[in-house]
Amino acid sequence: TTTERGTASALAESPINPDVLYVGTDDGAMWVTRNGGHDWSNVTSAIQGLPSKGCVSSIEPSRFKEERCYVVIVAHRADSSAPFVFVTEDYGSTWSTLRSNLPDGSARTLREGIQNENLLNLGTEFGAWTSIDRGNSWIRLNNNLPTVALHEFAQPKAANELVAATHGRSIWILDVTPLRQL
Repeated sequence: TTTERGTASALAESPINPDVLYVGTDDGAMWVTRNGGHDWSNVTSAIQGLPSKGCVSSIEPSRFKEERCYVVIVAHRADSSAPFVFVTEDYGSTWSTLRSNLPDGSARTLREGIQNENLLNLGTEFGAWTSIDRGNSWIRLNNNLPTVALHEFAQPKAANELVAATHGRSIWILDVTPLRQL
């Protein structure tokens, strides 16, 4: 962590290589290991534009490329409501922002499509967003979804559905067949 009182807030294992692990903390630190946890690299300083006191809320290693990983950071404690969404293509050595056309409102979780690497789903403080071009542009998913904070997504492999866990509105299910086809 970056402080004495920080704790790990997100942990994720690569679905391609179980030796690749990422961990983020509630005070903005990001670490990666490529040898099952034996050696860790602090990649925090490589994330340009990272707010101080940000909390890593979501880590999504790609299921298509071992070296790719997505990270979402909430920065309420840094007095920012901007959506901090990043991707690395080189195990965290460099990071790029995926903010693009997203409006203000903290991002909470990002999940990569299970059949299409270009499809990303993003849960924010005020709803769900999707990208069919790996975060270059975003479209709001508002098909009967009220304005609500989205904290997590699940993608059942046996169904063409995206299941969203919301704050205060329970579960929302969307048929993603058209998105996958795009």
